[in-house]
Amino acid sequence: MSREDVLAIRAYLLAQPPISQPRPRNILPFPFNQRWTVALWKLANLQTGSFTPDRSRTAAWNRGAYLVEVLGHCGACHTPRNATFGMDEDHKLAGGTAGIWHAFNITSDKIAGVGGWSNEELSRFLKTGAVPGKAYAGGPMAETVMNSLQHLSDDDIQAIVAYLRDVPTQPGDEKQPRFSWGNAAAADGDAGTEGMTQGSGTATGDDLYRSLCSTCHGANGGGSPDGYYPSLTGNSTPGAATPEDVVMTILEGVKAGDVAGRQSMAAFGGWLDDGQVAALANYVTARFGNPDLSVTAADVRQMRAGTTTSQTIMILAAQSLVAGAAVLMLGLLLLLARRLRRGMS
Repeated sequence: MSREDVLAIRAYLLAQPPISQPRPRNILPFPFNQRWTVALWKLANLQTGSFTPDRSRTAAWNRGAYLVEVLGHCGACHTPRNATFGMDEDHKLAGGTAGIWHAFNITSDKIAGVGGWSNEELSRFLKTGAVPGKAYAGGPMAETVMNSLQHLSDDDIQAIVAYLRDVPTQPGDEKQPRFSWGNAAAADGDAGTEGMTQGSGTATGDDLYRSLCSTCHGANGGGSPDGYYPSLTGNSTPGAATPEDVVMTILEGVKAGDVAGRQSMAAFGGWLDDGQVAALANYVTARFGNPDLSVTAADVRQMRAGTTTSQTIMILAAQSLVAGAAVLMLGLLLLLARRLRRGMS
């Protein structure tokens, strides 16, 4: 960051009213609760130095690069992580995670990314979090729009778009663009798709959708004509290659803050059990989105607890790596101590 921006942020923070808040307890799992491991992480991932404008590029491109790479640190969510939990710069902005939520590929790949979006649509999404027929921001992205992006000037939004358009494209696992799913024929009647009855008791995905969702999203998933309630067809969330965002939307709802007239969505995590959430998620993806997706009650239970199978595997791998490094260092210290004793004798 530039010194001027750092000082501006400091001045703003010092102007806020003081709040007495107890320091939260460190509940990170091993090895992330060991501060000494940060030194190892820095050796592998830390890049020092200031942002340097590229004189061969336009002022708008450089402004966009500064906003995306520095102030916005978009890659923290939208870039996948490497084995050491640093950002995988070989796959910049190819899609990552924000907790359980999946942060989409925002390169210009026409299938996996935003290559099928116009500049105007991308600008509108950044400013409002809603582009009918493409996507509606949820989870951390909705909060980013609500608390940050909506306040940017139009010039800054357009600068971000100019920079994103120039980021190397990155392919993904998608078979078709996320927003292109939605079976119109199925939307005219009952879905009748397998895998929708993983609920509790007699509750099915169809029952749950009709009772909890259809009032806002419509019986056919079309939302409201004015976009106040989003359509579920032509929507990147149920059309994604992974089901996490659909499940998390059901569990946590959406905090939209009435940005550009968007309505927030209630959280159903306290109302529905894991089997019901799985049934509803499977119904939504099969009827309105990617029919290849499915989740089980066990998957939902894991997401509700704050992790996924892949994240658990990465944590176990990190624990093994750090434990192995600690054993190796201890062995080297013991060997060094033995040699020193021999030398003194």
